[in-house]
Amino acid sequence: MKDKVNRIEAVSLEVILPLRTEVLRDGQPPESAQFDGDHASTTLHLAAYHHDDQVIGCVSLMHRPMPADPTRTHQLRGMAVAEPWRSRGVGALLLTQLQQRTSEFCVWCNARVPAQRFYERHGWRAVSERFDIPHHGPHVRMVRA
Repeated sequence: MKDKVNRIEAVSLEVILPLRTEVLRDGQPPESAQFDGDHASTTLHLAAYHHDDQVIGCVSLMHRPMPADPTRTHQLRGMAVAEPWRSRGVGALLLTQLQQRTSEFCVWCNARVPAQRFYERHGWRAVSERFDIPHHGPHVRMVRA
């Protein structure tokens, strides 16, 4: 079947940065899609591939305690799925793979409001009111339940 994810694997930042830039920082330079902690040895970057070299989804996990709750030790960042692959299960596969690899960590994220229901369907819950991240819109803080 040609319309499926071929594999998900841990990769370097350089592999996922073009997709992260395209989806999360459209029209901005690639540096705008780099986050503090991207190059830390404790950071995990996952890429979903279609065929051998086409990255169609990505997510990163960084060791970063959640403000106001330092028991939440790891932050999910940079979840992105290429436009033609959205609503086709790629994000769910990435999130499932990430959760399998990090089941011992308490994970949190700042989810864009339009993605909130996606996370809720996967067992996450909101723990904040909506807030604005300048240049990136409304978000809600969420934790993996």
